[in-house]
Amino acid sequence: MILWICYSSVGASEGIERVDPPQDITDFSLAGIDGKQHRFEDFRGKYLLVNFWAVWCAPCRAEMPSLQRAYEKLSNPGFELLAIHAGPSVETAQQYANQLNLEFPILVDQELALTGWGIRGLPSTFLIDPQGRIIAEAVGERAWDAPGMLKTIADYMRKNRAGI
Repeated sequence: MILWICYSSVGASEGIERVDPPQDITDFSLAGIDGKQHRFEDFRGKYLLVNFWAVWCAPCRAEMPSLQRAYEKLSNPGFELLAIHAGPSVETAQQYANQLNLEFPILVDQELALTGWGIRGLPSTFLIDPQGRIIAEAVGERAWDAPGMLKTIADYMRKNRAGI
């Protein structure tokens, strides 16, 4: 049995930390709340902000509106935000997403098959580069739409594109 801790903003850092060296991600296939199967390969070639969360996790629920606003502000053809609900219940995740009018893709890891990502608690968020490598991560609730956070994410993408 996997036991994850929910991390609130209390004691959590404000940013997203570089992963050095970047870590490769293997392909996966998960059901989305849209009724379709989604593979990691479907998103390759873009920067991907992947947020692991669960409806039962209060800090996860608290940060979802800021993720939606960040999604709107960062939206471009080279960027995608993906939320992965940890645990069963496509219906519960869909109800919550509908309640908040979330527009980004939400997948459900019903079997907790993606434990190899090194998730230390929920919410956990990873920035993936277009080659499919984790280049930054954050554990705990964040204000994803805060100007400093948006700038940090944009800087990671700019620096990585430039090979800095």
